[in-house]
Amino acid sequence: MTFHKKHKLGFTTSRDKPLTSSPVCFRLDEELAQKLKSVPNWQERLREILPTLIEKWTAPL
Repeated sequence: MTFHKKHKLGFTTSRDKPLTSSPVCFRLDEELAQKLKSVPNWQERLREILPTLIEKWTAPL
């Protein structure tokens, strides 16, 4: 069975803004990566805290 565009059973999201189509990637050491992945809902939690970190890091001293 082929996939038909705009079918009624398509994926929907509850997000206010859509995510980008290209991911941002960075390297971590093995231990830190495993710890991060063990945190429940880590991707969403990182998305929530990231704007605060960026604002903090880019604020003039």
